[in-house]
Amino acid sequence: MIKKTFSCISYITISIFLILSSSISNVQAQDVISQKTSSPITVSINGINISSDINKPYQDLNSIVMIPLNSIYKNLGNDFNLKMNKDYVLLSNSSYNITLKNNYKKISSNGKTITLSTAPVIKNNIIYVPLEFFSKVLGKTINWNSYTKVAKICTPYKNEESYFKDSLNSNTYSYISQKLNTYMTLLQKYDNFHGSVLVAKGGNILLNKGYSKSDFEQNIDNSPQTEFPIGSMTKQFTAMAIMQLEEKGLLSEDDPISKYIPDYPKGNTITIKNLLTHTSGIVNYTNLPEFWTMKTDSFKDIQNVINLFKNKPLEFEPGTKFSYSNSGYVLLGYIITKVTGTSYIDYLKENIFKPLNMNNTGIAYNGSDKLYTSSGYSGYLDIYPIDDEMTLNGTYGAGSLYSTTEDLYKWDRALYTEKLVSNSTLNKIFTGYVKVGEYQPYYGYGWMITDGKYGKEIYHGGNILGFTSNIARYPENDLTIILLTNVGYYNLNSLNDTLADICMGGSYTLPTPKTEINLDSKILEKYAGTYYLNANQQNITIKNENGNLYYEPTEGIKYQLFPESSKKFFLKEADLEIEFITGSKDSIYGLKFYKDGVSMIAHRK
Repeated sequence: MIKKTFSCISYITISIFLILSSSISNVQAQDVISQKTSSPITVSINGINISSDINKPYQDLNSIVMIPLNSIYKNLGNDFNLKMNKDYVLLSNSSYNITLKNNYKKISSNGKTITLSTAPVIKNNIIYVPLEFFSKVLGKTINWNSYTKVAKICTPYKNEESYFKDSLNSNTYSYISQKLNTYMTLLQKYDNFHGSVLVAKGGNILLNKGYSKSDFEQNIDNSPQTEFPIGSMTKQFTAMAIMQLEEKGLLSEDDPISKYIPDYPKGNTITIKNLLTHTSGIVNYTNLPEFWTMKTDSFKDIQNVINLFKNKPLEFEPGTKFSYSNSGYVLLGYIITKVTGTSYIDYLKENIFKPLNMNNTGIAYNGSDKLYTSSGYSGYLDIYPIDDEMTLNGTYGAGSLYSTTEDLYKWDRALYTEKLVSNSTLNKIFTGYVKVGEYQPYYGYGWMITDGKYGKEIYHGGNILGFTSNIARYPENDLTIILLTNVGYYNLNSLNDTLADICMGGSYTLPTPKTEINLDSKILEKYAGTYYLNANQQNITIKNENGNLYYEPTEGIKYQLFPESSKKFFLKEADLEIEFITGSKDSIYGLKFYKDGVSMIAHRK
């Protein structure tokens, strides 16, 4: 979960390779009228469930959710009128004049043509439209939960803050904005980026845009208001809540946690500050196999998670070293509830989200009810749907929140003011107390702090199975970069650095396509063998089978390597490249991994 670290490739093995299902790199919609399933689908509009005993939503043979427009159009607001005959439908009000035709993907909206991936269908004098109709044509936000069969259609909030309304105030900023969008467009095309990006400098929003899909199955586009789980970025909000409570005199960062959790073993030696800075010595529970075998229902009680690590021996004496621990932030969230007498999320809503108008930020799951709008995926050039319900339900103050790029920019702007806490408390939050590693940044309270080529950088990322997030703040240049993507473990580190270079006039390279070449099987055979990775004492097998080279990170699991040169190969399941190292007489003595801008060498055995 820590930005700018590379712990061999264990996370690739665990969170990418072991959980892949069916590839959806190119989702093609077809005009399929047949109903796939009779499972009931619930539709809600702006939080109100819409019932229909006769005209029911259904999924077609491509799993596309089809909604009976006749049954819900009056609930869309703005006094819509609907007229139809056997071939076409007219949906109109004072703002819209929309024409839909039976089995025709092109929609006319106010004279503009919008092409859907799935055509509307008229059956029994009822017009059925795909969910993407509501987002692409009506500008609604869509949340589809394929497990509970709930489709939520909502009207987006309007941002009233001046910085969302102001236009760029110079040609220089306009030029930078164009360069940023060009880079991201190419990254989407060649590196399969899908997510939302907001970049701002000097109070000017240079880029605020969604790329690719928030839901590939339903063909819903990402937008600036798409809601993504933010993983460990949650920690900065937990830390802020703790510091607010300190300002109110309800706790102290120097308090032992035994003051709030009396039965916690050695709790008198562990302080709140130790939890904030990952110096408690408490084992990280998300590294425990027991966590991954827990039932989702058990997450309703935070004590079930605390009991996973509560009686484990401390890894070191509190305050003596750094070791990233989600357990500490689970305890911080628990302390917030103990001190305030309210739930963790209710405290955040009332004391952070509402004051900042962060209307699209909250807890990711309420039981099995998915509260955010995007769907999670794993992979790289080929992606695969993945369920993060367990991870998000079981991380509380360590990683349970969702947000949008726009809401996070409101958060960023507030951190330059005293809206939430005083400047002296902000200085505490943004002070680096402990070094993360030899060549790593310092850790503050829910943030990492380092000095880079553009001055002080304050940042934190989040990685879970189907989502990656990062916010980076460069206060000396008033530069903010917010990146949210609905693919797990996407390389946002180098992307953030490149976008900073574009904004600051640094050099950078535009994304280019990965081009696969053909290699003779005799060349591939030279590379087959076993390699030893010193970093985690792991054997890695490379196999040549039927004229294709395969990477086998662990026995029984293998993934094809695609050649881009005679020595360099790439994977489609992960952003990982392998380059074989030759010695005298073209002998192969090792290979080099490239991941997230870091390289590692494995020697041939």
